[in-house]
Amino acid sequence: MARANPLTAMSERRWEQVWTEQQRALASLPSMRGLWLPNVVEPRPWGAVRWTSGRPDYAGSTGQAIAEKFAVTRPDADPGLRNRIVANLTDPSPVTRLLGYPVHEHQIGAMTIGAVCGGLLTATLAALVGGGWVAVLVAATVGALVGMVAGAALATYRNARARSAVLGDTSSVRVVTGRFAPPSWLRLVGASTLVEERASGGYPGVEEQAHEAIHAALWEAAALVLRSSDHTGVEVLADGVERLANAHRR
Repeated sequence: MARANPLTAMSERRWEQVWTEQQRALASLPSMRGLWLPNVVEPRPWGAVRWTSGRPDYAGSTGQAIAEKFAVTRPDADPGLRNRIVANLTDPSPVTRLLGYPVHEHQIGAMTIGAVCGGLLTATLAALVGGGWVAVLVAATVGALVGMVAGAALATYRNARARSAVLGDTSSVRVVTGRFAPPSWLRLVGASTLVEERASGGYPGVEEQAHEAIHAALWEAAALVLRSSDHTGVEVLADGVERLANAHRR
């Protein structure tokens, strides 16, 4: 079965299944839908690729998405790093709405704790200054609302820090944004995908050593894309991997 996009190893059927799940989550948000876009994160032997689209209708109808981020791991990095990258690139859909705003799962616990602490604190302060039960009730309500907002903000901040800690480790991860990458980078990823596809399909001649060499090529190419305006080296690497992919075409 054909791939959904030259840069993804996923089949059209598999991509459509994942995308449909994301579309169901999007359809469950009656309002504020623009605050979250569906996305598909595809783990790869050399790292993780995040596929997303700012045009959900187009992507849903064609089975394709725009390649947004490529995260390449250092060839000798901890194998578990790829799983952590996938978890951090994945943007789960909101699980509920509160006052019209989408709320994510990681925010619910922090909002609950913030509401309880905020309500108790302000109610106690109102009682200490001699306020009546109405004042205490109003203070508790206001404190709970403020605590919920603070809890959500804190949870979002901690989530962002955790993501930055993984993706910001430039010694182990290099993140390339697809829309800013040169054409030679997309050629290199496309050729690497062909080799990966043939290796998994049992094609002769595609050995583990070749796979490791491609991983190393992507790692070096990512450095050139991120640190230099001269992409000649990326073009050379893309040419080499394309020759390898074409050499085993059947």
